Amino acid sequence: MDLPARLRDILVCPQCKGGLAEVDGGQGLLCERCKIKYPVRSGIPVMLVQEAQDLRTGQSSAGGASVKLAKASFRVISGPDMNLTFHIEHGTCRAIGRAAADPNRTAVFNVDIALALDDSTKSLVLQYIGRQFQRGSGEAEGGGETLGMFRRAPDVVLSDPSLSRLHAMIFSDGENIAILDLVSKNGTYVNGQEIESRMLARGDTIELGDTAIAFER
Repeated sequence: MDLPARLRDILVCPQCKGGLAEVDGGQGLLCERCKIKYPVRSGIPVMLVQEAQDLRTGQSSAGGASVKLAKASFRVISGPDMNLTFHIEHGTCRAIGRAAADPNRTAVFNVDIALALDDSTKSLVLQYIGRQFQRGSGEAEGGGETLGMFRRAPDVVLSDPSLSRLHAMIFSDGENIAILDLVSKNGTYVNGQEIESRMLARGDTIELGDTAIAFER
């Protein structure tokens, strides 16, 4: 069953806000940018990420299980660490911060240790998780340090001196990617707008100090 043209024109992908293409004879709506397909049931589009099929992994929510999207990829597009990339997997969070000034040590990107969170920063992060993510605290998957429902993955440590030691934190719950400013000195911006926190869409640009980071996929 083909969808009415007016309905097709107003529907957008909940993740990236981009346009959708009708596929499978009107039984699906495809977001080319995110590579996910939303089902159309009895002529009604189901615009829920947890009901969509990730075409890169083949995972879907058939039978009621929530789909977990492939890991999100980021690339530094300006600043001292330009062209370096990093990823975030579902159920994890990663802080972004500045490498310690040590003349006897080369700055390391994506170090395998976590930047220390003081009590006030940890409290800020936990309050944000409890307010923003509706699944509750739960159990984080895998070992290592946890913050609420998230496992803390290795942090993104950059050499930009204009960054705060702990500048921002990125979260992925498998359906959404979010960023939280950690009360940084120079602020965190998304697409030129200063934010305290923000759900991210593919194509967004994060600006921290002299560094810009693109959310690529």
